[in-house]
Order: sequence, then C-alpha cells, then structure tokens
Amino acid sequence: MKVIEQFICSKTGHPSDGEDSLFVSENFAAVMDGATSKSTRKYNRVSPGRACSQMLTKALEDLPTTSTANQAVEYLTSAVFAMYTALGVEERVREVPSERASASIVLYSRFRNEIWMVGDCQCRVGTTVYSNVKPVDTLLSDIRSLFLQTELRLGKSTDELRAHDTGREFILPLLERQSLFQNSFEETGYRYGVIDGFQVPESEIKVVKLQDATSVILASDGYPVVCETLEESEAFLEKILRTDPLCFQTFKSTKGLQPGNGSFDDRAYLRIE
Repeated sequence: MKVIEQFICSKTGHPSDGEDSLFVSENFAAVMDGATSKSTRKYNRVSPGRACSQMLTKALEDLPTTSTANQAVEYLTSAVFAMYTALGVEERVREVPSERASASIVLYSRFRNEIWMVGDCQCRVGTTVYSNVKPVDTLLSDIRSLFLQTELRLGKSTDELRAHDTGREFILPLLERQSLFQNSFEETGYRYGVIDGFQVPESEIKVVKLQDATSVILASDGYPVVCETLEESEAFLEKILRTDPLCFQTFKSTKGLQPGNGSFDDRAYLRIE
C-alpha cells in the first residue's frame, strides 16, 4: 500500500486535543474517530475518545493479517476492555456506558481487500462514498437545528449562539442517554455500534468488498463530504464553516464551530493506493 495523502487536525488546532488518529502498516490502513466526551471521566489523564483512539492504534500493530471483519472487531474490543481491567473500572463502565472509552473506526484489510466500518466514519471507493451515520445523530441534529432556529426568531444572533450554543445544551441530556443504545442487542431504531470494550452486534459491522478499485479514501466524520482529494474535501469543509458556522442549516450536526476553533470537529483523511 502506498499513502497518497494523509491529514489529521483537531478542531482546536492543538494536536494534544485531537481524538482522531491514523494507522498504516503493510497490511492495514485505518482512521479512528474518538467519541466526543459526554462525561468528566479521564483515562490516564486524557479524554475517553482520545484514550480509545490511541489504544486502537496500538492494537492494530498486532492485529493478525488474516483476520476477518468480525475477528478484527473482537480483537480491538478486547484491547479496550483490557484497559478497563488494568484501571479497575470495568464494572463502572459496564453500568455507565457514557463513561466508556469509545471510538468509531474505518479499517482497510489488504489481505481481505475489504473495508470494515464500525460507527460513523466514512470511506470513498472510486466515486462512491460509504457512510455509517447513526440514526440518533440525525434525529438530534434536527432537534438542535429546530431549537437554534427558534432562538434566532426570538432575537438571538448567530454570534451569540456560537459563543453559547443553547442548541447543544438542549440536546446534551439526550446525547448522554444515547449511550444506553451503544452496542445494544435490542432491536430498536436508535442502537449503534462503536468500539468501546463491549461486544459489537454483527449487524453493526459494515463490510465493503472491493474489486477493481486501485485506491481508497478513509475519513472521519469531521468532513461533511469526502471528496476525491484532500484539497477538495478541505475546500468543501471551509465553505460549510463560512456559510453555516453553527452547522444547523446546510449541514446539520450535533455541534457547531466554536469561537477560536478551526472546525466543528476533529478530522482525519487518508488516501491510499
């Protein structure tokens, strides 16, 4: 595999704040997107999302080359649970899923010539973009958009709402509660998969089989659209941030661009040949 383009940037611009990560070896390539923290829990003094992303990067170094999608997810899940055991918090995070170290992942296997997705990362193969958007995120993004639009009608300005995102505050209790559906085996319209140390339902592991593709792009959901090149992807993101900085109109999200930040979310982009 040959890396054509790669880029990673935290939403603040400070590398130490970033919860996304990249991995490339002879047999695997991956983008990990650490979940934004919904609690005050820290793992070795870093946020749960960053801790999980770092743990997965380390675990991928020893992932067996011939692994299937299910075997890879089970291996990575075990690595995260081992961190809980080492810290003595396994029972706490079993009971309070919002405190788990969680991350989405999009992973390419050269041996299997497949892309595996758990959570809301994305990839592009040729002209086709594959995403894995959580239904609950779509719902909460719509609710936040509705709330912010009522705020504007009540006289608040976009700048005021960027400085104090009351829409984010309004949905925060539901963002915390959505973790109750994380890796749930109950058939609900709100469940979703993520690497968090607990078993991922097989239905939440998305497999994209490649055939004649000569290159693939793996990315986190910090990019509203995954374009053919990094430059185009960055340009599209810049346009969104310029025209809809609150991310509630042309591009709806559960969070917007905060003053002083460079984007609404961390982002990672990896194009390999």
